[in-house]
Amino acid sequence: MKRVDGVVGNRFDDPTLAERVEAHEAAGTLERVVLESSNRRKSRLRVATDAGTDLGVLVDQPELSAGDVLVVEDDFAVVVEFEAREAFVIDLLEPTDATLLAAVELGHRIGNQHWDIAVEDGTVYIPVAADKAIIEDVLGPYLPEGTETCYEVVDADRFINSDQPVEYGRDSDRGHSHESDHDHSHESDHDHSHESDHDHSHPGGHSHD
Repeated sequence: MKRVDGVVGNRFDDPTLAERVEAHEAAGTLERVVLESSNRRKSRLRVATDAGTDLGVLVDQPELSAGDVLVVEDDFAVVVEFEAREAFVIDLLEPTDATLLAAVELGHRIGNQHWDIAVEDGTVYIPVAADKAIIEDVLGPYLPEGTETCYEVVDADRFINSDQPVEYGRDSDRGHSHESDHDHSHESDHDHSHESDHDHSHPGGHSHD
């Protein structure tokens, strides 16, 4: 097992380091450690790269980030990546008083649940860390009429350093639209109680298989 005492740096922050990593990538000597996002704050890790190299890692920073370089030597380099995650995707409507209020409510509900969140080009991504029915129960009543939602598998990196501000409006160059596999028609004024054992028929048009 090779011991790693600290992170060398991040390929996305250090141009010189990026060049060395890219050179290994071109030469076929770049190895990757693919982690679950739940492991990013661990101070010690024993992992194997995709090439089978066994590493004992002492993490000398608060958390690991995608692009962190664990090893960079003449004969090989090792970088950190994260497993893709399924996310509940909310395509925000154009800003109005109603949609701005809904965004505030959504932020409040998501914060109460301690769920991660990322926002990109007017679309909210929430990693699926709970039963899908619970996510829809918690957020469904606060989605304005006509909001499109779906589930997508997305790059986990977006949840690791996702401190960007909320942006409204659609980006026509994103190249995809969100279509839900269930009807999202929501009633704005009703009490909503959350129970762990409930049938999957919900106010607001949610129907779950």
